[in-house]
Amino acid sequence: MTDFDRELSQALKRREPPRDLTASVMARIERRRRTSWSARLWVPVGIAATLVAGLGVYRWEEVQRGQEAKRQVMLALEVTGQKLAIAGKRVDELNHRRIGYE
Repeated sequence: MTDFDRELSQALKRREPPRDLTASVMARIERRRRTSWSARLWVPVGIAATLVAGLGVYRWEEVQRGQEAKRQVMLALEVTGQKLAIAGKRVDELNHRRIGYE
C-alpha cells in the first residue's frame, strides 16, 4: 500500500461527529443568513449610487454644454455689434456726403 493509498484510506474513514456539531452548524447558518441579507442590501445601494453618480455626470456635462453655448452666443453678439458699428459709421459717412456737409 502506497502513502497515497494510506492517506486516502484515513481521509475516508468514518468518524463520529463532535457533540456540539448541530449547534455550530446552526450558528454558522444564522451568520451566513445575516451576511447574505446585508449583502443583498448593498446591491440596491450600489445600483442607486451608480445611478446618482451617472446622473450627476450627465448634469455636469449638460451645464458645461450650456455654458459653452452661452459663450458662443456672447461672442456672436460681440462680433455682430462690431459689424453693426462699422455699418453704422459707413451709413453716417454716406448720409453726410449726400446732404453736403463736406
